[in-house]
Amino acid sequence: MKTLLCVVLVLLPVYTRSVVFPSQGEDPLIAILDKDKKVSFINPVGGNHTPVLESIGLMSRGRGASSAIDFNYNGDLIYWTDVAAHKVYSLRVGGGDQEQQVILGGDLDKPEGLAYDWIHNNLYISDRMQNNILVINPETGARKTLLTDIDYPRDIEVDPRTGWLYWITGDEETARLMKSSLDGRFHELITNQLDYPMKLALDYDEQRLYWTEGTFNMIKSIGVNGENPTTVYTPPYSSWDYTPIHITISGDYVYWVENMRKLLRVAKHGNNEITRYVSLENYGRWNMRKHSFMGICAIDPRKQTDSPNLCGTNNGGCSHFCLPSLQSSDRSHTCACPDGVNLSADEATCTV
Repeated sequence: MKTLLCVVLVLLPVYTRSVVFPSQGEDPLIAILDKDKKVSFINPVGGNHTPVLESIGLMSRGRGASSAIDFNYNGDLIYWTDVAAHKVYSLRVGGGDQEQQVILGGDLDKPEGLAYDWIHNNLYISDRMQNNILVINPETGARKTLLTDIDYPRDIEVDPRTGWLYWITGDEETARLMKSSLDGRFHELITNQLDYPMKLALDYDEQRLYWTEGTFNMIKSIGVNGENPTTVYTPPYSSWDYTPIHITISGDYVYWVENMRKLLRVAKHGNNEITRYVSLENYGRWNMRKHSFMGICAIDPRKQTDSPNLCGTNNGGCSHFCLPSLQSSDRSHTCACPDGVNLSADEATCTV
């Protein structure tokens, strides 16, 4: 089975790396996707009237519905999914024309979740309608179906430092928060005490998971091992104005977007007090539907800290995928093959 990697060069204004990727010690930026196929950047430390720093047009502008976004700090790359175009894209920022690529497309359905393993250079994608989780090589476009028969996986997160993959799955009656090793070998239930979960975020520092719930418009949190569940945010009144949908963590705050062009934040350990970023509302006021916000992520170099690469310098001896395992398991990594290709008896080489 051949994998097609389509490279398309799009002429865009030239943005230096510093516009999108803050240096160590600088304030993190919040990156927000909207339905008009743009990604906008804002420095949330500037207060609720801080201006939009930049907006970059993306491929298939105006023809899709961007859903999830993540970044590769050392590679100057942004990744995102488009559930209408059924594709996964990348954007390299700085140093000339902005190069955009279709990393994967064609046989995806609803790629709603995306998470990047910055240590082993793997992208993880959840497809809600195909009920599976994939791992992708972002350089070659090779794909491996890692987990199957998952009931509507809505979003995912990864922590390559600990070797865990997290996801939310199910509907109102079957919703669960799950985790597995990044090579897919070990599975654990974290909690099934959820009510229509929508999006997921991982706090790397405190090792807690946050998610949005659609039924009562809440944000909840739990430790990665199921400890200390708590409600982080409850709407002050019954209103769709503050409905949390897409969510990210940065420092002491939870940031979220709701689908009517608002960016908001609340302290992780605060008193439910909301900060609204008015400049973004002004930015989209002339066409509310066109500029509805979708994916969100905090671009912060402290989120992608160095850690031992379990695949080493030679890709773990694997011909294709090297997937890290848990530190407590019987192996440091697992070799895997793209869909349609078999792993040889040496457990390292893929053959047709």
